[in-house]
Amino acid sequence: MAERLNIPATKSNLIRLKEELSFAREGLDLLDQKKEALMGQISILSTKAHRLRQHLNRSLAEAYAFLDQALLFHGRLACERAALSNVLNERVQIRERSFMGVVLPLVKIEFSPARPAYGLQETGMAMDITGVIIRETLETIAELAELEVGLFRLVAEIRKTIRRLNALENIYLPLYQATVRHIQESLEEKEREALFQLKRLKGRKEAAYGPL
Repeated sequence: MAERLNIPATKSNLIRLKEELSFAREGLDLLDQKKEALMGQISILSTKAHRLRQHLNRSLAEAYAFLDQALLFHGRLACERAALSNVLNERVQIRERSFMGVVLPLVKIEFSPARPAYGLQETGMAMDITGVIIRETLETIAELAELEVGLFRLVAEIRKTIRRLNALENIYLPLYQATVRHIQESLEEKEREALFQLKRLKGRKEAAYGPL
């Protein structure tokens, strides 16, 4: 026998439970739609993040290749001096947007106009290109961070949504459906019993007084 709520089998309770059951079914549909929307957004962001990671790895490999050239041509000390003289003056702006109730970050990084802060002595093209690539890489890292945090929050929300779906579908709805059936059957049984009693009473009166 299915579990049910322990409440009196009355018409008022039956009406209330049917309304709550209808509301729960609507909630189930909405949660299912939310789950599908979240999964779609996760798929989109995952694809973007995968492409960005690949781009980031290629950019870093390229930057290290030019850095190796700079070290070979100019030496470690000259490269360290050039690196210390470069100040990006970066500004990171973080805003927010909402998707299906989930707060997602919007990250933007801005730099001062690009120009080498070191002189021409003991420097060269490899140093310049390394600096340009690193600058572009920081922009990629900011975009990737935006996607990674967004994915983390979306995954947490979809897990919560799936738990609610399972609770509604496997616990709440069966419990209320069983209770509604029980109340309906109890009320029908009471109606049949009342009708039987009424017919029996009518039969007794007819036997005593003749047909009415």
